Amino acid sequence: MRKVIAIFIFLISGFVYSQQPTASFTVSKLTLCAGECIEVTNTSSDDALSFSWMFDGGIPSSYNGENPGPICFNTSGPHLITLTATNTFGTNTADVTVTVGAIPEIRSTLVDTLRDTLSAGPTPPDIIYWKPIKDTAICMFDQAYMWVNGYPSGGYLQVFKSGVTEDSILYNDFISGLISTSNDPNASPDTLNGNILTVTPFYSTWYVFQYNVNGCKTRDSLFVDVPCFNDSVKVTLPNSFSPNGDGENDFFKVLTNVDIDNNFTNNKDGGVFSEGGAIVEVDFRIFDRYGHMVFRTINPHEGWDGTCNGKPVNPATYTYILSYRRIDGRSDELKGNVTLFR
Repeated sequence: MRKVIAIFIFLISGFVYSQQPTASFTVSKLTLCAGECIEVTNTSSDDALSFSWMFDGGIPSSYNGENPGPICFNTSGPHLITLTATNTFGTNTADVTVTVGAIPEIRSTLVDTLRDTLSAGPTPPDIIYWKPIKDTAICMFDQAYMWVNGYPSGGYLQVFKSGVTEDSILYNDFISGLISTSNDPNASPDTLNGNILTVTPFYSTWYVFQYNVNGCKTRDSLFVDVPCFNDSVKVTLPNSFSPNGDGENDFFKVLTNVDIDNNFTNNKDGGVFSEGGAIVEVDFRIFDRYGHMVFRTINPHEGWDGTCNGKPVNPATYTYILSYRRIDGRSDELKGNVTLFR
């Protein structure tokens, strides 16, 4: 009886270890864009002795070994990955198809307008022709125009701009007129295909356009120069203030001529200076006549209310030092005196 059991166990063991291997593998992602790579992980059965890989359209195109490492694809379309696992008793294959998307195209150019009229009719309509230009230079609050288009159709186009997100961007179609307005172009995709983009930067700005089709992206950029920014932005402080609670001149603040509440429209058509604008960083310190610091802030919009440690200071002349950095990256320092009246 024992001999029968031993022979049976031997036959079962021989059956188990006399099978061909099972080939299997995983990929890090099934869809990707041209120029991207994937990781391939071998998950075949342990009884496999050798492995042979084929990568249709891939780099490399083949590999012999357990794990091939990253595989890259530069051409779009479906690509078949095949693994052949081999041992003494035979071979087994597994395959996976990955889909590689094409990188879309994007075209952008600065444009300017030419106007003409149709000859027919008693009151010929005004026709706008957009003409590509190589570069442009504008002054603060002037407009610049860009034409942007993405190929193939069906994707979406985004615009990102350097600097201040509160600066307005208008998306204009030259036939239908204004189609939308966004205060923060980074917040969500905007379909701008074939439209004219009207921008009003008040300092030199790069505009980066990104076109996305089925998750595959491409970018282009345009530069709008605002050379008169340096001469146009004024930073100053008053020479006196009266913190008496009457709502007028109660705070000693940094003033500029281009901004109030970060909407960058102050003084567009003239007007008074208002606090805070065009400045992203400050170190604002105020001293009494003995050199004691009575106030300090790093907030461009915060002013001194004439107190020190919560108590009103005496009417007198105080010295200030203002170190600041503007949104265009330039730094400067102002020193002077201010008189406090009560």
